[in-house]
Amino acid sequence: MPLSEALRSPRSAVSLGGYGLAVALALSEFAILALALSPDVSDDYGAYYIDRTTTCLNRNAIGSYTPGRTISFRSDGARQTADMRVCGWSGPVADGTHSLGETSRLRLALPPVRGGLLATLQMAAVKRPPQLTQRVVISANGVRLHQATVSGAAPMTVAFVIPQAALADTGRLELFFDYPDGIAQSPAASNIYNRSIKLISFRLDAL
Repeated sequence: MPLSEALRSPRSAVSLGGYGLAVALALSEFAILALALSPDVSDDYGAYYIDRTTTCLNRNAIGSYTPGRTISFRSDGARQTADMRVCGWSGPVADGTHSLGETSRLRLALPPVRGGLLATLQMAAVKRPPQLTQRVVISANGVRLHQATVSGAAPMTVAFVIPQAALADTGRLELFFDYPDGIAQSPAASNIYNRSIKLISFRLDAL
């Protein structure tokens, strides 16, 4: 049979269509495999979803703050703190803002500061007997500054100095809270749901 007639036959047309679909599917599989091997995603996305080296999925936000003000992290401060809570927090509720995962971040823009800042935070431990305390390691702009152990039924006040060197004239302050003693929600639960503290209030004062 001449080639022109073969191409015009219904059976040949169906076969060619099938081959074309198979080639398209193969090409799409190769594209997906290439993306998986070399994903074109942000570092934050890759660390959270692919490498799983962090439980804190960074959000591109920054809150505004003027030193000398106390900010509530209870329900009444939800709007004020929304842009400060960039990752590692659940939404504010009546007893404070609960941490989620192994680390949390606060990020805020600051006016020029000379001489450093005094940070005063009120927080409470999440407890599950026999574990009754929570350690919190706090860093500012990548500089480790303070470790606190939070315990007891009542909220605790945690105060520490943020030196001028840690502010580095960037116009912003990024606080990292690391939780060595986070409590898993269940044996099978992911560590992104660990619970450690409830942040109740936040304040900075110029030194």
